[in-house]
Amino acid sequence: MKENSYIQVKDYFENLVLQSNFLNDFVGFFEREWRSKQAKIGGLKTPVLALFKYDVGFDGPEQNSIAVRKIGFAIMFNKIPAGDFQAQYNAIYEAEKLAFKVLSRIWIDSHNHEHFLYNSFLKDSVEIKPVELSLSDFGVDVIFNLKNKQLLKVDTADWKDLDHICS
Repeated sequence: MKENSYIQVKDYFENLVLQSNFLNDFVGFFEREWRSKQAKIGGLKTPVLALFKYDVGFDGPEQNSIAVRKIGFAIMFNKIPAGDFQAQYNAIYEAEKLAFKVLSRIWIDSHNHEHFLYNSFLKDSVEIKPVELSLSDFGVDVIFNLKNKQLLKVDTADWKDLDHICS
């Protein structure tokens, strides 16, 4: 189990998009990044993988802190006609199939001893649900947990009063 971070997670998903043969665009954690890319000439190239959630909590015994990161990403299709319900359902169906491909890759990477995700993917935590972002953006949200070692070690150089607290 290795440590990971917000930047590693963002970079990992951005690289997944670059390495895939089925995803065409990436959006990081910021909603304004989605809006900015959508507003550019040509807009977002679907299907899009967009990150939207990153939360950290802690678990484990006193001597061994485990960070549990809740990660959320969406697979989205845009420019679906507002009145075409069948096209909207099909976008959700296709997005779910692509989400399974991404989750399969995460599962493989979490079994690679050299990868930062080694032994961290909690498959039982996966939740997938349909999402309608606007009248023309449809897909699925995927939420899952990663568990990683996270040291909670105090560096005395960071604290002026540490000598007074520890004495």
